[in-house]
Amino acid sequence: MIIAFNILITLIAIVIMLYLLEKDLGLFLLSIMIFVQYIWMFFSLMVIESGVHIVEQGRDGYFVYSTLVLLLFFITTIISLIFFKKIFTNFFKNIKVTKIKFGKIKEPQITRVFIGFVFFMAFLNLFLSPIPIFSDNVSKFNFWEHSKFPFLKSIVGNVMAFVAFGSAILFRYYKKTSIFFLILYVSYLLLIGQKFTGFFIGITGALLALYFTSEKKITFKLKWIFNKYLLLFIGAMFFLVLYKYTISNPFRNLKMTPLESVFYRFFGLQGHVFWGTTEQYIYLNKPNTWNIFELWKGMHLLMLEFWPWRYQDFISVTNRGVSWTNAYPSILIRIFPLPIALFANFILVSFLSLMQTLLSIFIKRKSLFISIIFFQLLIWTSYAYTMAYFNKLLIPVFFIFIFFTYKYLVVKTKKE
Repeated sequence: MIIAFNILITLIAIVIMLYLLEKDLGLFLLSIMIFVQYIWMFFSLMVIESGVHIVEQGRDGYFVYSTLVLLLFFITTIISLIFFKKIFTNFFKNIKVTKIKFGKIKEPQITRVFIGFVFFMAFLNLFLSPIPIFSDNVSKFNFWEHSKFPFLKSIVGNVMAFVAFGSAILFRYYKKTSIFFLILYVSYLLLIGQKFTGFFIGITGALLALYFTSEKKITFKLKWIFNKYLLLFIGAMFFLVLYKYTISNPFRNLKMTPLESVFYRFFGLQGHVFWGTTEQYIYLNKPNTWNIFELWKGMHLLMLEFWPWRYQDFISVTNRGVSWTNAYPSILIRIFPLPIALFANFILVSFLSLMQTLLSIFIKRKSLFISIIFFQLLIWTSYAYTMAYFNKLLIPVFFIFIFFTYKYLVVKTKKE
């Protein structure tokens, strides 16, 4: 009965997402990091509430209606995105875009040189450092600690999603260069040891750029899900992870085979933080904190609340930048009672909608360089909303402030 209930709730969420895909593919692509997080959590909660052991909390899961609570957050998130998209689209319909050029050198040329330079620096650093895919001691998690030029981390990052986006946005100007850049991008991720998340973010960026730069209207077709290339890619990623787990099985202490460990990693852990907060603050009626400032680093607070090991281990892990997954909207359940948490989610998602709207406007109006910047800002914003690290919003908020201050001064100067 419990499994049937959770399957029903999950199917409702999938149907809602497919409906949105059909009605507004652009909004779905802009929000894909958020939506995939939700769907992944639904599957995870089904597994957890079947009684599986949650290794990161040191206890077994049980039924607490967490999928139903998650569905409420999922629906309010979609309503918020649609509502604020209409408001911001109308508000910014007359905004003038900024294009960068130097003399006779136009923006597409500048963008191509910029992307090429980033690739050059990334591969130079990679080939002069231990390559994770060929190393037993170096992985994507500690690569920058062993890299030749660690200062490049602030520029290149772990995934270089903006490079995938920039490569795709060049397609209508330099098709061969764009394809070559995308091949380089995939090669880099493979060598650096990235698995699902890295490829997912990069592919999302490429699809987003291709969708909004297309001169033809693109509508979603269900058969895309069963595309042979997509299935081949998913299969390749699965066997890549299986290969890594065969070499080093992270769940061997639970007596799992490498294959079982892969499925446990994919479906057993993604929603455990949400399950924990639902259990504590809704099912068991633990008092809410009412402290809105907990959003600043909500992930750390929730990790500490459910951490089953020594406090010294928690400090060591967080200092190394390691964290769990999907602490949002879980943190809202800790702060507020459920009805207020849902309303807070509706309001908070408005900033995400603002970033999405501005990015789509700049892509459509062919402001390439600014589009790349806004795409990276959207990635940081989406990361803040999935991981409950709202301190990551400092740069997006600061950039938005500077950008609109500049626009205001330009308009004021012209009037004078």
